[in-house]
Amino acid sequence: MEIDSVQYANISREMLLNKNFLQIYDQGKDYLDKPPLLFWLNALSMYIFGINDIAFRLPSILLAVLAIYSTYKFTLLYYIKEIALLAALVLASSQAMFLITHDLRTDTMLMAWVIFGIWQFSNWLLTKKWISLILAFVAVAFGMMTKGPIALMVPIFSFVPHFLMHRNFKLLFKWEYLMGLIIIIVLLIPMDIGLYQQFDLHPDKIMYEKTGTSGLRFFYWTQSFGRITGESVWRENGYFFFLFENLLWGFLPWILFFIIGLVLEFFNTIKNKFRVQGHEEWISTPGFLITYTALGISNYQLPHYIYTVLPFASIIAAKYIYSLITINENKKLKNTLSIINGFLFSLVLFILIVLLVIPFNLNYYLISILFIIFIIVFGYSVYKQKQLIPKTIQFAVFTILVTNLLLNVFFYPKLLEYQLG
Repeated sequence: MEIDSVQYANISREMLLNKNFLQIYDQGKDYLDKPPLLFWLNALSMYIFGINDIAFRLPSILLAVLAIYSTYKFTLLYYIKEIALLAALVLASSQAMFLITHDLRTDTMLMAWVIFGIWQFSNWLLTKKWISLILAFVAVAFGMMTKGPIALMVPIFSFVPHFLMHRNFKLLFKWEYLMGLIIIIVLLIPMDIGLYQQFDLHPDKIMYEKTGTSGLRFFYWTQSFGRITGESVWRENGYFFFLFENLLWGFLPWILFFIIGLVLEFFNTIKNKFRVQGHEEWISTPGFLITYTALGISNYQLPHYIYTVLPFASIIAAKYIYSLITINENKKLKNTLSIINGFLFSLVLFILIVLLVIPFNLNYYLISILFIIFIIVFGYSVYKQKQLIPKTIQFAVFTILVTNLLLNVFFYPKLLEYQLG
């Protein structure tokens, strides 16, 4: 439905039909915005499965699955299995995940490459397996071919504080990093050749209302760092809390657990005098906070930019949810959170039903029946004493599933009737 998804699909199809994979064109015009990996993978999928909607969506959906699995495996390196499973569940059932596998963005793939690379690099730190180190840098290269230098910066934001908190300064400078840099440079060569041939060799081309545009400089500097320095011509939503405001709905139904968990992580860090011991990790918290800060000071922001580090948010939320489930103390806090979450979840569904019934004149009785079924299941979950799955998790997952079922069955089909073209 969104213009970006339509544009990405058309570019991928055009790339496949013209068999020109190094230079990117949009309806015959030079395209200089996103790196090529998204289009390469989509074109490959279309070549195998035909030019259709499923083929276009398949690469992003598969990489979303990789992101969920990598979140589980990374969390498992430092925490017990229950927390790892919770982190994967939180990520998989967040509203953002439903959105970016429906309205496809480069951020879906970027999220997968980033958390996969962080899992593999962490595994190398703990096991010294060379294959993990190689895969980590391959993931960084693929991430850069998906959305630029941010794929390299997020791991740096994550691991440098981890090394400093452990007081393990030797890990800041390792000869293996030079090997990794070579891997990245080699893998980026096809993209660099395409950019150089399409733009740097033709300084007379007019891009963004000016000539002399370097494709290499655009991707490695202007598109990312230029938004902070002011060099980029794009400016929109450039205030610090914009991404947080959108995270409030994008990370439903887990946002409350994440906020509390993040605050606790911050105070625990101060309490421990900015030091972690033994097998503890301090990767997910700084990975989220520093990345958010870097994106938050940018002059150009869109809601889905923060989705790159949703795996970190999922881990933070999962740790707090697990502590709520297993620790018998703070029963008042548990009850309060249950009431607040119950109210928020019910409010979300109520607003959605109103949006379905009033603008589109949908069957009021059918929607009402679905809402009543939800209330019955909710009541059963609240009052049943023994549950295999804790009530909080059960209710949250059920709410988000019902919400997206209503969106996909009723809301989106009706909305598409008003789309031009």
